[in-house]
Amino acid sequence: MDISQPRIRSLVRQANKVEESGKRAAAEQLYQQILAEAPETEAAWLGLARVAADPSAQEAAYTRVLELNPENKEATIGLAEMRGEPVPAAWRMEAKPESEPKPKAEKAKATAVVAHDDHVEAYEFACYRHADRVTSLRCYTCGKPICVSCANKTSVGYLCPDCKREMEDKFFNAKAADYVIAALVSFPLSLVAGYLIWRLGGGIFFIFIMMFVGGAVGGVIGRLTKKAIGGRRGRYLPYLVVTMMTLGVIIPGLPLLVLLLVGGPAAIAGSIFTLIIVGVYLFVAGGSAFYWMK
Repeated sequence: MDISQPRIRSLVRQANKVEESGKRAAAEQLYQQILAEAPETEAAWLGLARVAADPSAQEAAYTRVLELNPENKEATIGLAEMRGEPVPAAWRMEAKPESEPKPKAEKAKATAVVAHDDHVEAYEFACYRHADRVTSLRCYTCGKPICVSCANKTSVGYLCPDCKREMEDKFFNAKAADYVIAALVSFPLSLVAGYLIWRLGGGIFFIFIMMFVGGAVGGVIGRLTKKAIGGRRGRYLPYLVVTMMTLGVIIPGLPLLVLLLVGGPAAIAGSIFTLIIVGVYLFVAGGSAFYWMK
């Protein structure tokens, strides 16, 4: 089948590049995607036959290629080799790999056509997570189209959220028990710190002090918690510790908070500096603890 649609041509090129890079599973997924849209694409069936992990799928793909084009030498040779049948030597000489270097003039012409095709269909892809967003970006690992919001830039290309999460999962080694230990360690420390913060009193002077003291307190809570779990990392451990620190501030301050709610605006105005100190502490100390728990 002649690949007349710019989108299909571009997808075939993308799949070929992924295949050439050695990512057979990703290439197989792309070839399957092409065949779902254009079932009679000979190049996609041929590519699928080269990268399919299942021998029966390879044989079926080669067979489909020959149904579409009985004169396809690569498919004929591939199918014969799979079945253990003899292949004429002349056919082996005629079957050239697609990656064979082209003459300079032909190569320049092909490059120009590719650039033209890329320009024509640059906005025809839809992000796999946001169907209403057109894009020309693709994940360099799995080849899925991604929009700017989903793209995670790396030194070698753009990464989709799914592949990024898979890579991060290798980095996180915390156990389920570590979350319990982290809560049991950080919560009492946070309660003590929260109690002392509420007892500091008010005044603009204490606000400036808290900008420096809060970071040290958060660092102590974060480091002690990290040490208690053996230095392991968890995706949600930083958020857990910050939550414990927030509860550690709210619980000691509940009596005052209730009085402020009952007293209305006048009571709140009288305790404004105390509330600011607490807010600054949570912001600075929480950020410091989050950093140490990452």
